[in-house]
Amino acid sequence: MSSLLTREARIIWVRRIKGFWEEFRRNRIGLAGLFLLFIFVFMAVLAPWLTPYDPLAVNRVADGFALPQWVTILPQYQDLATSRTTSIYWEPKEESDFIQQFGYNVRMNFKAETTETVTFEFTYTYHNPQKTPPNAFFCDFGWEAEVKDLSFLIKVIIEGPDGNTTLIWIPAASWQAVSTGESVHVDSTNWELLKRLGLELGVENLARKIFYEEGDYNFILQIKFKPKTKGAECNLRFTETTFVSLGHVHGILGCDSRGCDVWSQLVYGARISLIIGITAAMLSTSIGILVGIAAGYIGGVVDETLMRIVDVLLCLPLLPLLLALVALFGKSVFYIVLFVAIFGWQGLSRVIRSSILSLREQSFIECAKASGAGRFYIMTKHLLPNILPVAFASLVLSVPSAILFEASLSFLGFGDPRSPTWGKMLQLAFGSGGFSHLAWWWILPPGLAITFLCLAFVFMGHAVDEVVNPRLRRRR
Repeated sequence: MSSLLTREARIIWVRRIKGFWEEFRRNRIGLAGLFLLFIFVFMAVLAPWLTPYDPLAVNRVADGFALPQWVTILPQYQDLATSRTTSIYWEPKEESDFIQQFGYNVRMNFKAETTETVTFEFTYTYHNPQKTPPNAFFCDFGWEAEVKDLSFLIKVIIEGPDGNTTLIWIPAASWQAVSTGESVHVDSTNWELLKRLGLELGVENLARKIFYEEGDYNFILQIKFKPKTKGAECNLRFTETTFVSLGHVHGILGCDSRGCDVWSQLVYGARISLIIGITAAMLSTSIGILVGIAAGYIGGVVDETLMRIVDVLLCLPLLPLLLALVALFGKSVFYIVLFVAIFGWQGLSRVIRSSILSLREQSFIECAKASGAGRFYIMTKHLLPNILPVAFASLVLSVPSAILFEASLSFLGFGDPRSPTWGKMLQLAFGSGGFSHLAWWWILPPGLAITFLCLAFVFMGHAVDEVVNPRLRRRR
């Protein structure tokens, strides 16, 4: 018998869902909201495949404030280039038995025959195709050395088309006399490098000074050995050298002030917004249902106490209170969801209470009481199913509020620093000069994403409200 009832219950629920969908799909506004929500869910689920960059890491993929790549279709931006990565293949100026080439790696087994200083040079011709000089570049390589009775010095030099040379790297300790190694990252914006070259930080640009025009540039790797005795030895391994010229344009939505990809931040932000919005809405709706049913059905002292609590919470300034609580407990997504849920159920509880006050006087409730049903059974089996449609509509409509509160907290600097959110993007844009640079590709996308995601739930909420509330159904 119980299995038969379960089967009948399933059939009833299937019919209800089908009936709900039939009503919902006739609402064009609701379908538009569902379509928008599908787009954001698609972004959230496929985020690792839609973008290759970690939104929390500082990955300099292009110049700071780089424009979206598609702007190059406009005549005024056609000379702007994308970032270019080059693996340098060092070629020795002179052949030597000491030199061994392994792909992009260089190995030298030097053995001194005299005590005179010996210099070896490797070159690589780099063609700079950019008519507009880059604002920044960086160069990565590494080296290891095992020495015996000698000192050595490594330099990396760039020679321009006019013959002028710029020393872009030399070890901090200059001449090395011990077995050691180092991983090197040369950044053209590094203030120590600019200071050593006599350039003024923030005024002179090293990348523009070196790559001032389109043409061929010679990269020179210079290695000097200074033996202390005859027979001195050095086993030197120089790993692959990678040179990156940061472009002025990049990807779908360009870069922020740090040169990080904006598109990856936008895509991953959909995950956090959906999680916060839906989770907080579900928690607040659950609290509202519980309080509304308890206050409406039990009544008396319980009703009076719960409604006075609702009155007090409704009078509190929510945003300042959330700021204080997040500052006190910590900037975490968990706390943001919890606090938004705690202070977001008051309106729903009043609506449900009023519905329960009407339902408890109905004949089916009196029949349940006469049959010996307890309060908990009546509330869960008879009252709860009757207010679920209203609660579901409220659930959908409360998601935008949670999303907006999280965005507000993040914009004010109280968001979770470990989570890529749209509010955090706007906060970084505001604090890093995005507004003063008019970086619309960094400012507009997160703002529009917040707007359209909230709009999706608002559209769906109104459509659901029309379906579950007969008074709002349109005549057809």
